[in-house]
Amino acid sequence: MSGPAETGGERYAELHSRYQALSEEHDELVRQMGDQVKPFPDAGVDGFLSHFIISLEILQGDLAGRAINFTMPPATQTVSRSDPFVYRHGGRNEVEVPLPEGCTLPSVIREDDFITRPEGYFDAGRQVVWMQILNLDARMEHEELGPIRIILGETLKREYPDVFQPSLGIAQALGRRGGFPSSLFFNPYALIETRFGVFRAIHGTLAYGRITDFPPVGTPVSIRDCIPLENVEDVRRSGSLRAADESIEPFARLIALSHPIDVPMQVSGTEAFQFVEKGIAAAGSTGG
Repeated sequence: MSGPAETGGERYAELHSRYQALSEEHDELVRQMGDQVKPFPDAGVDGFLSHFIISLEILQGDLAGRAINFTMPPATQTVSRSDPFVYRHGGRNEVEVPLPEGCTLPSVIREDDFITRPEGYFDAGRQVVWMQILNLDARMEHEELGPIRIILGETLKREYPDVFQPSLGIAQALGRRGGFPSSLFFNPYALIETRFGVFRAIHGTLAYGRITDFPPVGTPVSIRDCIPLENVEDVRRSGSLRAADESIEPFARLIALSHPIDVPMQVSGTEAFQFVEKGIAAAGSTGG
């Protein structure tokens, strides 16, 4: 009778040893990762500085065939994010996001509001945070293109209400338990003002790398496809507000675009939103 008992004891000891080894490896990994493994925060509004890096191919006019690269100065930006929740296929999938005082954007994000739904961000059972860009007004003076202005969110709605669409994003947990680290994408809906005209850029998927906090400072980010720049007057005539219109001949296309987040602001919520609004008001509006 001693043989089987001894065999069972040896097996238990072996499994216990393996468990201890795995536990030690896990603890070491957590120590190495630090606070990168942590829960998503509650709903809130983040303020930060970000900038655009762009490679543009001109398709029409005197500069047709030219490829022009430029980096815009940092601009202040605000983003609202929901409470974390578990995404369910066929479920309600409708969440509220906090809006600062003075913001007139939609306070509810519905699944149908997303213009594109990239693979890997609508996985049933994963914890997610849904987000909306509240405001961004980035400007520069280019030696060849002249003044350039990129607007999203509240400023776009205020100056071009007939073509406005919200700019939405999703952070999805990489781990089954939820929280950080996570993946992140945005569907930015932007207008670009230039001396050649005003153009719409539906970026498609602006994908970030592995993120470990909100805002995701320093995380690599880029578009996944070339993006046509459509004249806003053509967009108005076509009425195609939620997708690129193949009947519109684009003025140019974005060959490469990155929009890294540089540094968080030390204010948040309504204070951050109003700080950005004051800066935009001081710079003046050129849209209509």
